[in-house]
Amino acid sequence: MHSCKSIRGILTLIALFLSLTLSTNSYSAVAVPDVNPSDAAAIDKAKQGMELFKANCTSCHAVDKKVVGPALAGVWDRWENSADIIAWVKNSQKLIASGHPYANKIFNEYNKSVMSAFPQLSDDQIINILTYVKAKSAGVALPFEAAPAPAAGTAPATSDKGSSDWYVYMLISFLLVLALLLFNVTSKLDKVIREKAGEKVEDVSLDKKIFNRKTFKVLLLIGSILLVFNIFNGAIDLGRSQGYEPDQPIKFSHALHVGQNKIECQYCHTAVEKSRHASIPGTQICMNCHKYVQQGPKYGKDEISKIYSYAGWDPDQQKFVKAPKNIEWVKIHNLPDHVYFNHSQHVKVGGVKCQTCHGKVEEYEVMKQFAPLSMGWCINCHRQTEVKFSENKYYSVFQKYQQELKKGTKAKVTVEDIGGTECQKCHY
Repeated sequence: MHSCKSIRGILTLIALFLSLTLSTNSYSAVAVPDVNPSDAAAIDKAKQGMELFKANCTSCHAVDKKVVGPALAGVWDRWENSADIIAWVKNSQKLIASGHPYANKIFNEYNKSVMSAFPQLSDDQIINILTYVKAKSAGVALPFEAAPAPAAGTAPATSDKGSSDWYVYMLISFLLVLALLLFNVTSKLDKVIREKAGEKVEDVSLDKKIFNRKTFKVLLLIGSILLVFNIFNGAIDLGRSQGYEPDQPIKFSHALHVGQNKIECQYCHTAVEKSRHASIPGTQICMNCHKYVQQGPKYGKDEISKIYSYAGWDPDQQKFVKAPKNIEWVKIHNLPDHVYFNHSQHVKVGGVKCQTCHGKVEEYEVMKQFAPLSMGWCINCHRQTEVKFSENKYYSVFQKYQQELKKGTKAKVTVEDIGGTECQKCHY
């Protein structure tokens, strides 16, 4: 009996040792690597980390300053090991509930604000983020990062396109003058030769030879046609503003917000999938991010301070100190009053991408009108755009087209086929 108890004790000790060993292995420290600009593998990890950092972390964290959460520089030194950081990032509430002392300290220090969980991030991805942060905080020059934007007031780099055009115009003018001179010389030589041959040649000046009555009539006819054509086109284009890019009360870069930071159009234009109008974002939309992002990479604090002025926000006190007022954005896309257009019908139902009508918005530094928005432009789109018949039960009422599609006698159904070019669709 005594020996059995001894064996049980030994087995208990072995089990305890194994559990402690496994527990220690599961939380073994993972060092955050230093980044050497000549180390291609480390640079690649830092690059992946930068992309993940911008996509997941920038709304609450900065490298070198406190935003919603603490500055991330040196975070690997504040935690006992990197495995704890990984557990915190994946599910902070689970780590807090386990009684982890530093996790609870951070949680209480930041007024029990719950950090978003990122269970989708792998251990390696989180380490890559820390690698990027460590390189940035150490001032390592990362070759993949874009050069900083020029400071406000700095003249942009000039292009030599204008000078090359000037040379082309000069060359054309020179060749034109040379052609006229050669024409004049050959005319005089022809006159001399013919006079020596005994012909009586009338001395006709260059201007009379070129601009005779017949030539004048032809030029008059061409000029009249061009004039009528321009007047007709001008009347059609009256009120349209393709290429219009007005100055806005706050400089807003779609290239930065949509292109670089990957903010969806629907985040700011909240009604685009459920209303006729796309909606103009109010100050509260801007403040969702700019309560914490107080300095931008393009214009510094100047433009963001204008947002604070409209919103009534005091960045020093971190609170609203006066009533907000709407930002008076200048409307760019305008349709005549007799035209009906519904954003939700096109975006939600039709699946039309924003870029189809608005161009590559993610590349615009200043928003502009991309398309003419003319009736012909809209009708051509309706003639060419295919309707997804098989994916929408609404179109089951079009039995003729359904049968033709099944038989293969019709390749596709367009918006025009279901009445998309009828007048009352847009004018009623």
